[in-house]
Order: sequence, then structure tokens, then C-alpha cells
Amino acid sequence: MPYDGNIWCAPVCELTVRCVLVIPVLFICFCLSFQNHKPLCHVVDFYAPTLDTFSINSNNNNYNINNTFVFFDLNLENVMPFNGLLYGDLNLTFSYGDLPGKKIGSLGLPGFYQGMRKTAHRRDVANTRGVPWADAFASVSKNGSSAVVFRVDLETEVRSKCYFWYMKKQRVVVGGDVRVGNTGVQVGDMAVLLKSAAARVGGFQESVWVLVFFFIFLFFSY
Repeated sequence: MPYDGNIWCAPVCELTVRCVLVIPVLFICFCLSFQNHKPLCHVVDFYAPTLDTFSINSNNNNYNINNTFVFFDLNLENVMPFNGLLYGDLNLTFSYGDLPGKKIGSLGLPGFYQGMRKTAHRRDVANTRGVPWADAFASVSKNGSSAVVFRVDLETEVRSKCYFWYMKKQRVVVGGDVRVGNTGVQVGDMAVLLKSAAARVGGFQESVWVLVFFFIFLFFSY
């Protein structure tokens, strides 16, 4: 039987093409694992019971101004697809009024580890001091659309986990204004994003993901 080199040529060529397509994907994924992004932080719920006008006692028209607590739900999102995040202690500061505002309280929460693309909630209660509750209550009682402003600031340090080691610490300092209405709860359906000059999520990383999916498509369609 005469030797036919085409029998081996086609499989070798196909294997070569597949390797050419796979290697860039692996390289891109490896590079993405070193992308370092800070977490996204949102206040998804905020409640000041003293400002709940519907809790007024209809008999004496008084409200409980002694309840100086505020309740909150803080959402922390790790946006990195390949890296976990190790949080240091979460230091929260609460202020009343527009910037710069008046500091009314603070709270510390323990740090924790967060996996890739994971979301964590930290629900807690903070005691406040120095809030002009009577004036605030009068403001939100004017009409259904009036609101007062509380500010939530978060300061912590995070370290991203890359394979088997942790990278250098990054300081996270973010904050945002929360508007509270006459029900005592946060106004609006959207969570309040705590903003800073943190690294922008998206851009380059999203563009690289487009390339990854393009190479995967070529690999399986060949």
C-alpha cells in the first residue's frame, strides 16, 4: 500500500490550529488573573425609625425620639472573575446633612474572605448622637416627597487572592448620600453606590472577555 502523507497531514494541521487558538485564550485568562479591582459597595436598605411618620401615636401625636438607632444593609460585591478578596475591618461612619455633614456615629465590622464573583451583605444597627431629630421629622412631614440626607462612608483594606498568594493591600475609601423620607426608609428603588476614585470596573477587562469568547467560538467551530 503506497504511503499517503495526507492521512497524517489533516489531523496534524487541525491540532496545530486548535493549539494556536487555545494558547491565546490561556494567556489572556492568565493575564486576567492579575487584574486587581476594588469591590463595589452599595447601601441597599437604610431605616431611621424616628423619621417614620406613620408610627406616630394617634392619641398623643408624639413619636419616640429616644430611638436614635439606624438600620442598614451594606452590599459588597467582588467583581473579579478569577480572584478572591480578603477584607480588613470595615469602618463605617455616619453623617447627617449635605456635605460635609455632621458626624453622628460610627461602627466597626469584622473583615472576611469573599470568593470570586461573590456578593456579601452586612446588615447591622448603629447608634447615633447629635442628630436634630425634631427638625428632621418636621422636614419629612411637610409632604410625601420631602427627604433628609444621611451619609454613609466606608473605609477598609482589601487584598486580592491570586492563585495561592495574596497581593498587596489596597485602601478602599468610599461614601454616598442616602435620602430618607417620611416612612423612615431609604427613598427610591435603586441601591446607593458608595463612590470613590477606585479603579473602574469594566473597560479593558470587558474588551478582553470579548476576545476570549471570540477565540472559544473559533475553537469549537473549526
